[in-house]
Amino acid sequence: MAETPEPSPGLTDTRALLLGYLAHSATAILRKLDGLSEADLRRSTVPSGWAPLGMVKHLACTERFWLRHMFAGEDVDFSWPGTAEQEWLITPDDTTAGILAFFHGERENCARLAAVTPLDAFAARATRRSGVEEHPTFAWVLFHLAQSFARHAGHVDVGRELLDGVTGK
Repeated sequence: MAETPEPSPGLTDTRALLLGYLAHSATAILRKLDGLSEADLRRSTVPSGWAPLGMVKHLACTERFWLRHMFAGEDVDFSWPGTAEQEWLITPDDTTAGILAFFHGERENCARLAAVTPLDAFAARATRRSGVEEHPTFAWVLFHLAQSFARHAGHVDVGRELLDGVTGK
């Protein structure tokens, strides 16, 4: 998979920076899956139990939650069973193609919403922090997603190294 480059150091447009870093981290994560067997995509090397394909599923769920559910106020499908922590788990019914399509679909939803939403627009739904309800701005949601994707890209780096020794890919 071709890498989406890091945004230019001279870029000053906040929207372009946020979307650029989000895309950069998303392609880094997907690139780390290249060359893994179907078994390794589903195999965890860490005590918490996530597998590379589970990380992709989690990130698609994260985008769906923050952009479509919280920000746009959509009633979206969260079809994993039980608790939200199970969004990380890969079931026998989950296919690699299906999870990748889900991930790409949520990335496309992000691009569509970002094309028409002012950064200072407020989310339809409130989040609760320290007992206070707040409606996050679109800029906050994009920053939150960008840092989440970057953090999890590092996790996938470590997971890949533990699976087959590949680093720096």
